[in-house]
Amino acid sequence: MNCLVKKYKAITPLLLLLLITVCNSCKKNDDEPEVAVKFNKFSLSSSQNSPYLYTSIEFEIKDSVLTGRVPYLTTVSSLVPTFETGATSVTVNNVVQKSGVNALDFSKPVRYKLTDAKGKSSEFVIKLVNFTGLPIVNITTEGGAAITSKEEYLNGHVTINGLGGFSDFDGDLKIKGRGNSTWWLPKKPYKIKFDKKQSLLGMPQDKEWVLLANYTDKSQLRNATGLLMGQMSGLEWTPKAQYVEVYLNNTYQGSYQLCEAIKVAPSRVNVTDNGYLLEIDQLDRLDPGDAYFYTSTLLVNIKEPVVQVDDERYTYIKNYVNEMERVLFSADFANPQTGYAKYIDVPSFIDWYLINEIAKNQDANFFSSCYMNMVPNGKLKMGPIWDFDIGFGNVNYDNNHEVEGFWVQRASWMNRLFQDPAFVKQVKQRFLYFKDHKSQIIDNINSGAVKLKWTATENDKIWNTLYNYTWPNYAVYGSYDNEVGELKRWINARMVWLDGAFAKM
Repeated sequence: MNCLVKKYKAITPLLLLLLITVCNSCKKNDDEPEVAVKFNKFSLSSSQNSPYLYTSIEFEIKDSVLTGRVPYLTTVSSLVPTFETGATSVTVNNVVQKSGVNALDFSKPVRYKLTDAKGKSSEFVIKLVNFTGLPIVNITTEGGAAITSKEEYLNGHVTINGLGGFSDFDGDLKIKGRGNSTWWLPKKPYKIKFDKKQSLLGMPQDKEWVLLANYTDKSQLRNATGLLMGQMSGLEWTPKAQYVEVYLNNTYQGSYQLCEAIKVAPSRVNVTDNGYLLEIDQLDRLDPGDAYFYTSTLLVNIKEPVVQVDDERYTYIKNYVNEMERVLFSADFANPQTGYAKYIDVPSFIDWYLINEIAKNQDANFFSSCYMNMVPNGKLKMGPIWDFDIGFGNVNYDNNHEVEGFWVQRASWMNRLFQDPAFVKQVKQRFLYFKDHKSQIIDNINSGAVKLKWTATENDKIWNTLYNYTWPNYAVYGSYDNEVGELKRWINARMVWLDGAFAKM
């Protein structure tokens, strides 16, 4: 306005008044509508909320959302807030609220309505993060016994506090250790089993579940990223998982992923009672009593069904896989009618391959945790995918920290499949799907990092992995944000390299 006055020195009072009116009108239209009333302050006093709070909580006010955090686990179902506002009326569910008087349940977001003297109202959402905001899994073993075996289950009890986001759970269970190299790390993974099927944290009912420790992955996002790609793919089933905080015999163990165990079931690997679940593995990693067989290049463990060596079902699947491999390495292997495509489900092999190659997943070059399945009278399928904690560059051997280079393609069967131009063409076309969904993968990492913001700190207080070397990390990136940033950088660079490498085929 001042510049207009200086420019037009001979401006008349009437014209000046007109310009002021027009400018004020434009300003009013350009601005966002003002909130009628708002909170000036919102807090939970420790003195008013003893014994649940021993520190006072001040809420951050941003637009219409107020956020606070209790940095320890406590009961938040009946807390009395203190607030300051210019509103003439403050209500929750049409019930009048007074500062320092009314107790409310803050286990879920609480919606306040503020009304001013002119009757204008605004709504505000109050969010209180309890500890880290993740569900709490509290497992107690019978007699407080330590879990020292991967073979023998201990009896125990579990309570799951969904913290308002999921249904709570309370029941008896059995628990034992699990994993191969991960079992020997300080933070242990576990397998749990119930006497009857249970639905946990919104996931489909089953008796068997696993608790993934993610000790070697400081971002705690690699398994989630691999599983997301599985869910994006055409694979028939990919395990679901939820992040949780675990207490064992009332001692905090850090953050875990409560995950569906890989098994034959209608809601998991659905190959019916007569189908097969197989795993490519190593002899020294097998459990006692496992039934397995060899091909000319691999050891294949029959995970399900339970078979006896040389019985009818054992012999059938052994002969089928060996015949498939014989045809795969034969001179006429690429024949669409009589070659490998007669025996394997090609789309499942391609999706399984691409997910693991994008991740440059260390064990997925047919070393271990490479699952296959088959329905009666069907074809052999790859999947489900599993175990990405030393993928996405998080390993210091075989040069798999580098974004360049093929890895899973070197596996015996995959290497042979890539000698068929028709298979290569399908891989190249399918890669474009994952490339086009890279932003979804990165967005999922970003949202996961926000969800794990507080647990990253609490978990590190127990295990002291951030800023320190942990086998088999390639490098120490320091803060949690740096770890997440490196994961995203690696995936971006890996996609670029693969795009160029496939284009040259």
